[in-house]
Amino acid sequence: MTNSNSNDELSIAEPEDFFVQRDSDDNLQPVTQPLPGVEQEIRVIPMSMGDLNEYGDANGQLSPTDLTDEEIAEILNEHWYDVRENDDFEVTAEKVEDDMIGFGLEALIQAILRASGYDMKNALNLENLEMLESVPEGKLDTMVELAESQR
Repeated sequence: MTNSNSNDELSIAEPEDFFVQRDSDDNLQPVTQPLPGVEQEIRVIPMSMGDLNEYGDANGQLSPTDLTDEEIAEILNEHWYDVRENDDFEVTAEKVEDDMIGFGLEALIQAILRASGYDMKNALNLENLEMLESVPEGKLDTMVELAESQR
């Protein structure tokens, strides 16, 4: 999927862009995702809605800073394809805490989230915030009161 912020031309999103891909044996297939800030990529198994709900908060929001070392290890083992497929390597909570390079963790989690539609979610949140900011002062309170009275 093409990010509209980086290209002048938009590409047409395909239905497959919004679903994990599986091979004929029902195995999840990886996508290639650039790592932020470097000229390297990793192969990622995108997170499904179930994964995001499992690791997210009560509102379905997943914040990497709220994850425990155990959760980070689980995510990397399940969604970093080259770790998932390597029988001789496993990420543990201890490795996350003691052995991972200082800023590597954030880049890896960000790449996994981006492969899972995180940038679209952020753009949607920004769009909604801009919409709320355009509501005249006082009207927003009235809209919130009306919505609460409809419950």
